[in-house]
Amino acid sequence: MSIRQELLNAIEQLNDDQLSTLLDLALSLKNRKKSIHSTVESQVYQDWVSPENDIYDEVFADEFTAR
Repeated sequence: MSIRQELLNAIEQLNDDQLSTLLDLALSLKNRKKSIHSTVESQVYQDWVSPENDIYDEVFADEFTAR
């Protein structure tokens, strides 16, 4: 079964609220596909380099304080 057919089958089982959400998502993807991807990549990168994810101190702190 193709992805399109699987999606159509899934859509047939959604209620109106779910369809409204799906329509919003589909229109966003259609109109701003590149910007959505860029935003996600940018946010992921920012999370990755954030101070909360800095494990350098955790990994090397004991080694440097022992000297």
